Amino acid sequence: FLAFANVNAAEKRIGISGAYTQFSSDGTETMKSSGTKTSKTQDENVVVPSIFIEVANDNGLAIGLDFMPIEAELGSGTNARTDTDTDDASDTAGNNKVSAELTSHTTLYLSKSLGDSGAYLKGGVAMATIDTTETLATGSVYGNEDVTGLLIGLGMNRDNANGTFFRTELTYTDYEDVAINGTADSDGVKNKIDADIDAVAFRISIGKAF
Repeated sequence: FLAFANVNAAEKRIGISGAYTQFSSDGTETMKSSGTKTSKTQDENVVVPSIFIEVANDNGLAIGLDFMPIEAELGSGTNARTDTDTDDASDTAGNNKVSAELTSHTTLYLSKSLGDSGAYLKGGVAMATIDTTETLATGSVYGNEDVTGLLIGLGMNRDNANGTFFRTELTYTDYEDVAINGTADSDGVKNKIDADIDAVAFRISIGKAF
């Protein structure tokens, strides 16, 4: 990054963005001893702010880093469950509350302008942590999990005479499949959640070039 900036960069850029984002999560929970599986699809629409920095060369190639300073909710839910795991007396019925968020979301990306039209292509790698919060009748606790994803996108950039710029952008991010295990009970078995997350975002950005 520093070599690119010092040797080839024509300009440096900094900016802020707001992205209307739809997170789509497909998950399956496998219960401890019984092996019972429950599947659910959750769509969550959120507005996500971020800040970014870039360096660019004269050929329209730019490398940048985008950071999301807040958590983005992936979904939440509650249910009342009866005890179907009858061979384990420690598993109790009751109300369950769960939620999941993406935190520390950072994207390293490359963009390439398409001629003088202002249009550009974008690709990158996203890195984040899935932070789970739950209150379960069984006392089980799910951990957090780091996840990476691949981003592709298409955008339009407009430069102003004073060095400011304005962008609109549409991106798609495909995160890797993730498996999250709950804590083991007295029988040494664990609940397990398998999840797949995708995100489609429409982003508006403003910034300043130096």
